[in-house]
Amino acid sequence: MDFDLSPEQLAVQELAAKLLADRSTPDALRSLEASDTDRFDRQLWHAMAEAGLLALAVPEEHGGAGLGILELCLLLCEVGRRTAAVPALATLALGALPVALHGDEAQRARLLPGVAAGETLLSAALVEPHGEPTDPQLTARADGDGWILDGVRTNVPAGLLADVVLVPARTDEGPAVFLVETSARGVARVRQETTSGVPEALVELSGVHVGPSDRLGSATGGAAVLRSVVDHATVAAVAVMAGVAAEAVRLTGEYTTARQQFGRSIASFQAVTQRAADAYVDCQAIELTMLQAAWRLGPGLPADREVATAKYWAAAGGQRAVHAAQHLHGGMGVDRDYPLHRYFLLAKQLELFLGGATRQLLRLGAILADEGPVR
Repeated sequence: MDFDLSPEQLAVQELAAKLLADRSTPDALRSLEASDTDRFDRQLWHAMAEAGLLALAVPEEHGGAGLGILELCLLLCEVGRRTAAVPALATLALGALPVALHGDEAQRARLLPGVAAGETLLSAALVEPHGEPTDPQLTARADGDGWILDGVRTNVPAGLLADVVLVPARTDEGPAVFLVETSARGVARVRQETTSGVPEALVELSGVHVGPSDRLGSATGGAAVLRSVVDHATVAAVAVMAGVAAEAVRLTGEYTTARQQFGRSIASFQAVTQRAADAYVDCQAIELTMLQAAWRLGPGLPADREVATAKYWAAAGGQRAVHAAQHLHGGMGVDRDYPLHRYFLLAKQLELFLGGATRQLLRLGAILADEGPVR
């Protein structure tokens, strides 16, 4: 079996790498951070739309390329590699991909062409403050043929920018996912500052009415839809971490090679070499487990173990990699004029998104106890 990326996937990777390297430079990020409190590079976003990158996972009949989670992860890896100031994870993976996978034709036609054109921003409110994202505490009570939503969701990526947010809620029939317009009556958004400096939103829903056309998926399949949304979002976040960690280690190799001490490059010191090598191994593990999970999710194969494994490596290995990069840079690692700090801060945020290493080990333990070591 050939495990290499296809020519089409390699083309996506190459295009994303070139565009983001040209547009999301340290100087461009520094200028944006000084001038835009939303940390949203709108010019880059529109350039990505013009290049067709925002339409990767949008069906062809709605102006997209009709690709899937694996190709989207290749794009998100490059977004992480450049710490690009665009809501790609939120709009493409948390919003557009679930609509493409589980939405009906009317929902797709309503949202996806705007995403492909760079005009519509989406997100999903998946973070549960006190529990598992697949067990929502926000409530949806029946109201005629629709529902009334009440509750609070925290740390919604791009929540201040999104036009529509996917909101999981608890109904009498079980979990369900609803499409909620942020301009709807009863929706309030509060700015939340984050580790990376990119703001998120606390979203308060107070008596928000949604109709039958706003429910994602069938009336009886809400739990499966929510599990799918969370799994795809988790692997997409791992893809961003793969790019973040890999570039942090690449910067470290470049820096330690050039840095001289005692008349020679510090990259030749055994302790430095060993630390960098361990970080490189962690980066490879993050990327490979992410690709394995995405490969299984794409055609709908069971992927519970693979998703948890990938997120574990992203959380644990990602932190080891960026800490090694920070330490091997010495004082340069904390210089905010040098790009490494962006990778360290974003990695911390990604580590905890949808559960850190401990939660993934608990999930893997439950799977092993239930199914045994071999599927």
